Amino acid sequence: MIRRAATLRPEGQMWGYQGDKGAVPPQVEALFNAVKEAGLTYVNSIIDYGVPKGMGIQRTRLPRESLMQRSANCIDGAVLFASLLEGASLNPALVLVPGHAFVGWETWRRSDEWDYLETTMVGQHEFAAACQSGRRQVELAKRHSLPRMTIHRLADLRERGIWPME
Repeated sequence: MIRRAATLRPEGQMWGYQGDKGAVPPQVEALFNAVKEAGLTYVNSIIDYGVPKGMGIQRTRLPRESLMQRSANCIDGAVLFASLLEGASLNPALVLVPGHAFVGWETWRRSDEWDYLETTMVGQHEFAAACQSGRRQVELAKRHSLPRMTIHRLADLRERGIWPME
């Protein structure tokens, strides 16, 4: 998928944080467009076998499963995009708000400035709209319920010994 994203770039390459800060958003957009081109769309798949009444859980698909099935719920999409961003040498994060997940990435190495993407919009919307939705969710969470929003930087997860499942 990262290779396909590279072909969508005028330069035909993905280089992470090399070069200038302005090169990062087009790389993320290329990843978004490659996933969109692959036909991935949002599907709310809740698996709740044996779960007490009133509770619902979701099994997180591996990125390859989401791509193979061409569908992802919010956490599947966030994990997929975080994996792609990390594979493209960018610093991603999983962003969790009550009942929902999306992805963020550091806009420049060690800048502590972030941008966000609503991954459930990949099948039906353009990159700019998906980013605007992600940013809006972060702003709302900061304004109304900051303690209920968590940002899990993949670099921090790696330091804690949490690695991909495959």
